[in-house]
Amino acid sequence: MATLTVEVDDKELSFLKSLLNHFSFVTIRETSEDTDEEVLSNLRQGIEELGMIQKGELKSRSAREFLKDL
Repeated sequence: MATLTVEVDDKELSFLKSLLNHFSFVTIRETSEDTDEEVLSNLRQGIEELGMIQKGELKSRSAREFLKDL
C-alpha cells in the first residue's frame, strides 16, 4: 500500500473527502499540525527549562535517555 500526502485548502476539504470516500480502495487519515500558538508555547517552555537547567534547578538528561523515551 502506498501513502499520499495532500495539502488542501480548508474550504475545499469537505468536497475532496466526499469524492475520495466513493473509492473503496482509499483510506483517509487526517493529521493535524500544531498551531503557531502551540509552537510558540513549546518554544517558551523549552527556553524556560533550559534556563532552569543552567541554574541547576532542573536536572538534564543525556541524549541516550531522551532517545529511549521515544
